[in-house]
Parts: sequence; structure tokens; C-alpha cells
Amino acid sequence: MAEIVNIYTMNFNKFRQILMNLKKRRKAFTLIEVLVSVGLFAMAMIALSQVYISVIHSERVAYALLNSENSIRNSLESMARSFRLGKNFECTGYGRKICFEYFLEGRWQKICYRLDETYGTLEKQSEDGPFVSILDPELKVNHLQFYVKGGDPDSQALIIIVMEVSTQVKKQEYLFNLQTVVTPRYLGVEILGD
Repeated sequence: MAEIVNIYTMNFNKFRQILMNLKKRRKAFTLIEVLVSVGLFAMAMIALSQVYISVIHSERVAYALLNSENSIRNSLESMARSFRLGKNFECTGYGRKICFEYFLEGRWQKICYRLDETYGTLEKQSEDGPFVSILDPELKVNHLQFYVKGGDPDSQALIIIVMEVSTQVKKQEYLFNLQTVVTPRYLGVEILGD
């Protein structure tokens, strides 16, 4: 039995010596280990950079669309504000142009809004001046329709505005469909003083 323990101890000592020799020789990574780790790191970086680029692209598109929407909203609100303070509304050009009287600087002045189909712009004319675009040049009005309902002595007028506006961001077209109803404050009733 002592011989078996002796052989076992000898084999164990030999095994330990081989391990110690391996540990002494191995002070760095092997070429294959380095190549595998660099390859895995490169694949992870490529995947992360694609996600980063995609997020940046989406953020730029969202920012451009937000600016376009704000421009449309501001133009529509400006037009609605002038409708609220107007009277004697008249639609012409199959509802693509509306003219009315607007009280400004102490007198009633004629204001017109129209769709310029050649350039796809929403334009405003004050008095007999030229038509001027009120939208951002990057926006194109595809459709504009004005409807005037009521406005006779028995009812208050309603002006309905329907618009479709498009913009191009990063070579892709985006559409905005808008509709609003404006009720003028002018009731057509003159109050005479004493």
C-alpha cells in the first residue's frame, strides 16, 4: 500500500510540476485569444454604432417635423385670428380663395387668403397689395379649401378651413392634414349711441 501512495504522490508531484512550468511560460495572451477578443469587441462596436446612427437620424427627422408642424400651426392660427375679427366673408375660386373685411388701424380693410397652386403656397393679400406667402418655403400646400356656412342675419358665420400640407425630410415626404372651424366675433349688429 505504501507503494501505491508513493506512486500517487510521485504522479501528483509530476503533475504539479507540469502545471507550474505552464504557468511560468504563459505570461501573455495567445494570438488566437487576442484575435477572438478583438473580433467580438469590433462586432459589438459596429452594432452599437448602428443603433447610435439610427437614433441620431430619427431625432433629426422628428426635429424637422416638429418645426414644420409649428410653422403650419402658427400660420393657421394667424389666419384664424384674422377670421375671428372679420366680416362679409366671400369664397371664390371653388373655395380656394377667401376675402373679407378686417378691422385694422381704425378702419375696415380687405384681406384675402388663397392657395397659389403653381408654387403650392398659402398666400395673404392686404388691401390691394401683392399676395405674400405666409408659410415656410419648405412646406407645400397640396390642398386648401375654405367653406363659409351661415352668416345671414339669422345665424352666425362659420368658416371651415381644410388643408393638406407636405414637407420633405431626408428624401421622404410627410403629410399634415389639418381642419379647423372659426367663428367670427362680428355678429353684424350695429349698436347706435344716444
